[in-house]
Amino acid sequence: MDDDGDGDDALAARRCESNASMRSIDYLVRGERVKTNARLRAFAETEVCRKMLRDENYASWARRKGRALRKEIAEAMVTCAFIREELVAMDGSARGEKSIVVFDLCSGKGLTSSVCAETLGKNCEVIMVDSDRKMKLTHLDSERQVVHFALDVYDEALDEMMARARASGARVVVCGVHLCGDLSRRSIELWSKYGDILVLSPCCLVREVRSQKRPHGTFGYGLPEVATRVGGDSYDLWNKLLFAHVPTHVGPFFARVIKRQAVVEDMLTEKNRFIICRRCEDVSVERCEVAVARASV
Repeated sequence: MDDDGDGDDALAARRCESNASMRSIDYLVRGERVKTNARLRAFAETEVCRKMLRDENYASWARRKGRALRKEIAEAMVTCAFIREELVAMDGSARGEKSIVVFDLCSGKGLTSSVCAETLGKNCEVIMVDSDRKMKLTHLDSERQVVHFALDVYDEALDEMMARARASGARVVVCGVHLCGDLSRRSIELWSKYGDILVLSPCCLVREVRSQKRPHGTFGYGLPEVATRVGGDSYDLWNKLLFAHVPTHVGPFFARVIKRQAVVEDMLTEKNRFIICRRCEDVSVERCEVAVARASV
């Protein structure tokens, strides 16, 4: 087999000759959707896509059901695009000299993690965080920059990992795609303590249970009732509540936060809203004292 991988590509092409042997990824790269959807088209040019086509470690991804695969690809590409935009805004480049640590919360099998590792370059380390210990993650054998930790996002060990990443001087990115219930609030909490960039796509509302069974407080409870009363959409209200929950300043020196919301039409899902936040440089104690003195005059 050729060292440049042409042999593997030829093997993938031969697989496409027979419908019986075609996988979801083969249909995707040959189909019409990849021509009409910008996210799928961009993915088809990535190394991650090439791995799906020819790397046996990615076999479970290659055979994932077509609709689910397209949806996860679109989500991953959108998330990574937002991360790149915020890194460029902070440092002038998404592949600068500064190291980057991405925490992919409730990552599932971690397609977003793989795309981030490729997109953000060799200075990027991606940490998948998901409590499911039964997932098949053989594709990580082909991803040197990605590591998985079977942790609950409320585990103090995650706080410690993020604190170490921040103390190292790296850019800390927190991302979560379609986080259910209170997990979205938790991602905002973690980012406000340790992160530079947050890219969050909320999913369903918190599950309505009796007060004594609410392990993480009352945030978000009662929204469906409010939506019914005001004639609004509960998903829309949930996103607005989470967006309002993002602080305007973070850290001991009150670093300013730039935050925005986005609706992505080509996400291949109705839950297509994102909350994107960026921590500005910390304000020094001296500047805070000057500001307070001026305000008191």
